[in-house]
Amino acid sequence: MKYFIRFIGKLNTFLGKTFCFLILPLIGILCYEVISRYVFNAPTIWAHEISGHIFGAYAIIGGGYVLLHREHIKSDVLYALFSERSKAIVDLITYPFFFLLMGVIFYHGCKMAYTSVLYRETTVSFLRSPVYPVKLFIPAASMLMILQGIAQFVETLYGLFEKKV
Repeated sequence: MKYFIRFIGKLNTFLGKTFCFLILPLIGILCYEVISRYVFNAPTIWAHEISGHIFGAYAIIGGGYVLLHREHIKSDVLYALFSERSKAIVDLITYPFFFLLMGVIFYHGCKMAYTSVLYRETTVSFLRSPVYPVKLFIPAASMLMILQGIAQFVETLYGLFEKKV
């Protein structure tokens, strides 16, 4: 089980650190658009759309990495006052809701991605750029989050019963 937990952590770390570099072409595209638009008065028709695709992939694949480091937004007002043991119990109670949500996102993401690939979905803009590559990231990202959630659930459960938490 420790191998599984380490493997999922390393996978999410690798993907999170790899996909973070998508911010560089995103910045480049947006800077190019701003300079073209405001300096040369020649806006592009592709920059906004392509930057949306890049940001979509960047944002959703990073979910597993953020979960690994427990950096998702949560209400810490009361949670911060709890003991480590109480925090673990609260986490164990809330994990089923997380798995339910991620399961729904995975299921509908698979359906949406399948339909998008089947019809080679494109945007409705003049550019008609393909949408299906980005939609394939939705089920992939939700599965990474489910796997990371399982790893953390097991770690929390193990820590609670081993009195390490």
